[in-house]
Amino acid sequence: MPKEIATLPPLAELKNETPLSPRTGEPRRPAAVAVAAVVLYLAVAAVAFSYGWHWFRAAYSETYPGSAHLTVWLEPEPGKWVSLFLEFVYAGLVGLTGAAAGVVGFHAWNGERWTRWGGLVALALTGLLAGLVNLWALIALGLVVLGLALLFTPPVGRYFREWDDVRSRSEPRYRRPTAVVYGRLPRYR
Repeated sequence: MPKEIATLPPLAELKNETPLSPRTGEPRRPAAVAVAAVVLYLAVAAVAFSYGWHWFRAAYSETYPGSAHLTVWLEPEPGKWVSLFLEFVYAGLVGLTGAAAGVVGFHAWNGERWTRWGGLVALALTGLLAGLVNLWALIALGLVVLGLALLFTPPVGRYFREWDDVRSRSEPRYRRPTAVVYGRLPRYR
């Protein structure tokens, strides 16, 4: 009588499919992603406030020399080309900083993994804004730090992996028909 080999029962079949929300058809968003997006949008508002404060102070010749850190350092004469150039620099920096924070928040909501690196860029731009314009931008800096910290939490990392899995699924490719029939189909003739 041959001896039987002792084996374990088969393991349950693993399903690596990402659970999708029945309402949206997308991976379920953790609360950290929603909070990070809102915080980054608030950072955009704080950047706008910082620039608005500078603009308000720059509108008057009495407060113009102290309206921004870079203006204090360079001491341009109000209305001359250097002061006008500085205003273009400030506007461009504010546009880049606000756009960086807003874009990172939007794409984090949509599950893009690169938003972690984009958050570091937004952090650097916001720090530059606080250093060159005014300290009101530190509010935006704190908000960007908070939003970036939330993007590095484990639930958000899992959310990004789920989106990578959903995006990697290939749709069935288009197959050209072998024959095209014009008029009535042959089965109806």
